[in-house]
Amino acid sequence: MIKNIVINILMLAAVVNAQVNTEKFRTPEEFNGIAGYLELSGTVKTGNSEKTEGNVDGRLDWKSGNTTTFFIFESEHEWINGDRFSNLGLFHIRNIIQLSERFKSEIFGQINYDKNLLINNRELAGAGIRILLFHNEDSDAAFGTAYMFEHEKYDLPENSIHESNISTSRWSNYLSLYIKINEVLNFGGVVYFQPMFSDFEDYRILNENRLNIILSETFSFSVDLKIRHDSLPPEGIKKTDTKMNFGVQFRF
Repeated sequence: MIKNIVINILMLAAVVNAQVNTEKFRTPEEFNGIAGYLELSGTVKTGNSEKTEGNVDGRLDWKSGNTTTFFIFESEHEWINGDRFSNLGLFHIRNIIQLSERFKSEIFGQINYDKNLLINNRELAGAGIRILLFHNEDSDAAFGTAYMFEHEKYDLPENSIHESNISTSRWSNYLSLYIKINEVLNFGGVVYFQPMFSDFEDYRILNENRLNIILSETFSFSVDLKIRHDSLPPEGIKKTDTKMNFGVQFRF
């Protein structure tokens, strides 16, 4: 069971500039009960933020019959001249119902902030469908599409061209892939595309890739690469960020 839980699929999280990959560590289809993970990691960033950071991520899944509810939290901190700063915080909840062998409904909500991207706070809610494209013992792929409403408040000067408070509707889409290379190595990838319904030139793209090395049934080592692109960011914010993570996970 443990080795299957390590499924890492990259996803287009429904967010403006603060995407979250909710595909990470989905529990296997046949699992029932409670499962989760806690991850401690270090980060090297380029783009809008070039810093060394410490991260704490976690997830808790509760699955019963054809219904799954999971919670995700993320916290990012950095240390500068002995002072600690919290740059990012996120809480995500999602409810999934199995409609048929290939189709699932998804309802989700999220709150987060990201100081590196000048986001003081962001709230979103949405609903959509997840479609299983194929699945076998060594690989699987899925496509998801959803409507999402979001509100964001930015830390911007009064004369900024970019709006400080934004409420809008987005179309969130993702394509995910997982491959079991062997008994020790797993590779996962996902791409998200989220245009604004009223203006398709305003869109976000998120790509995540993970190589996971299983050390034991409870511990594993991972290397992650994330690329985030925003077509219309606020002034002073670059369109593209990259983030590389090296981490150790404890699973239960």
